[in-house]
Amino acid sequence: MSDNHQVHAESTEEGVVLRFEESIYPKDAVFGAAYTLLDRCFVHIDREDSKLLVKLRAKPGITLSADLLAGEFEAEALTQAWRRDIVRENQAWLESVTARALSGAAGPPGLDDLLEDDLGDLGDAFDDPLGIAVSWEEKYGKGEQADQPMKSSAAPSESSESSVPQESKPSSDEPEASDEQGEHS
Repeated sequence: MSDNHQVHAESTEEGVVLRFEESIYPKDAVFGAAYTLLDRCFVHIDREDSKLLVKLRAKPGITLSADLLAGEFEAEALTQAWRRDIVRENQAWLESVTARALSGAAGPPGLDDLLEDDLGDLGDAFDDPLGIAVSWEEKYGKGEQADQPMKSSAAPSESSESSVPQESKPSSDEPEASDEQGEHS
């Protein structure tokens, strides 16, 4: 292999060993490039001084070419490093788009979520300066005024009584009339 490549490959009895400076590619780019080769070979990544070693051992039925694998690994490592830079540059935009997509898909909160919300921080929301929320009994008293009939200057008439007809119900002392009584007499 020529010296202008940054990844050097050598064939061994066990397979192929790729050597390159550790500073050339980020670790995640090396892992990504190694991952693309997993369908054809077993991958072992190691370190030797300032160099990374990627040992490739062919899976059964596959032959490996050292130069071809070195070129493919180098191209894939560059692709992974470039992809990493693009993601880093567009991170804020990607997060914004993802947040919008997920917040729209979530829908409105459920009843359980609403019930768990703390309403203690509403402050003056339930103040009643006009006394509208006070019950009649609290405002005017209970008992005496409600029991006394209204006094008016006019004589009581039939219209002063309730216009809604009320059914007379027998008291608990009186027996109820039924068809059965007629049968017994």
